Amino acid sequence: MSEKYEYPLPVLSADTDEISIETTGNFNGRLHIKNTGGGVLRGELLSRLSGLSFEPQKFEGNSQTINFTFNAQTAGLGIGESVSSRFFISTNGGEKEIPVTAKLTKMSISTPDGHTIANIRDFYEYSQKHPAQARRMFTDSEFYMLLLATGYKYTEVYESLHKDANRERAMDNFFVLSGLKGRTWLELSGEKRLEFTRTPGNNAKISGELKIKKSDSGYVEAPLNFSANWLSFSSGKLASSDFDEENTAAVTFTIDPEKITGSIARDEIIIGTDAVRCSAEIIYRRLPPFVLRLNRGTYRYSDRGTIEVTNNTGAPARLEIFCPESYIRFAAGAYTIPARGEIHFEIKLSAFTNAQMFFRKLPFMKANIEIKSDRFKKILPITIGEW
Repeated sequence: MSEKYEYPLPVLSADTDEISIETTGNFNGRLHIKNTGGGVLRGELLSRLSGLSFEPQKFEGNSQTINFTFNAQTAGLGIGESVSSRFFISTNGGEKEIPVTAKLTKMSISTPDGHTIANIRDFYEYSQKHPAQARRMFTDSEFYMLLLATGYKYTEVYESLHKDANRERAMDNFFVLSGLKGRTWLELSGEKRLEFTRTPGNNAKISGELKIKKSDSGYVEAPLNFSANWLSFSSGKLASSDFDEENTAAVTFTIDPEKITGSIARDEIIIGTDAVRCSAEIIYRRLPPFVLRLNRGTYRYSDRGTIEVTNNTGAPARLEIFCPESYIRFAAGAYTIPARGEIHFEIKLSAFTNAQMFFRKLPFMKANIEIKSDRFKKILPITIGEW
């Protein structure tokens, strides 16, 4: 008789590596087990800690929530006493050992909305759902008594924090100190380099937006620091209240081209201070009236070429062409260019110039093409030779 095997095999995964319990009597919690392999996961939970029970104790399935209950009286704990043990998850996809620490505290706080706060973790979780109520509880004498009853080791720091008129900041520092959360940090949600380009003569103000995201719902106070006088922002700093439910805030800014003298300006915006900061670069470019480019880098002694022209002025413009060298010939002395255009020329050396080149044994010649219009002048160097 052949034995049936599953392939690929199940693989056990649990969402916790340890459990810490502080309670005034009974404690309820949950953990989640899943199969990250193949087949079907089957197993049971075995506790070495008296008073710790599971429902269900045995399970079959690839995603299972296990509810657990700890009874301090059954465990034989006295007030202020604690115990450390472990339990096992034994399955056909492997075994996991999870340490458990349980402590019987002297007191707990019952909130008006039916929650029980027996330790600072309970308080932290409560503050995430009920921030206004938690801020009131934070400075209450009953909360201070709870800290003393649970053996909180930073009571002197708490006594300083709870005097801070900014309750939100005080609580955030309290949770960071207690190891319940990390320091809140900021990042840009979107491009870190914003570029804006305008045509010549267009000095209309430009509006833009920076989106900043917080790492969590923690407290933040982030000033905006920049040096450019051509920039202005809708706010000088960001506070926690500026962030929405997705922990994202928007800051609008305005660029005033009238205050920019050159063709390019840039500035770095720093949001926040120290570790709680991010930055963005804002760049403004003013396009030149015309962009001129030869279609090639070099030309032969008998050749044709093109000057490619981009007109950024927003209207057809007249360009005058001049070259002192007679062997570079244009069909006209001036051209009207719309948004884009081409100016064609011909290179044809005279017999006399050819003879000079032969006797001097020059491999190439250099010349300049001058192009100008009202308040614009450009020199294009050109190289001609036998290539």
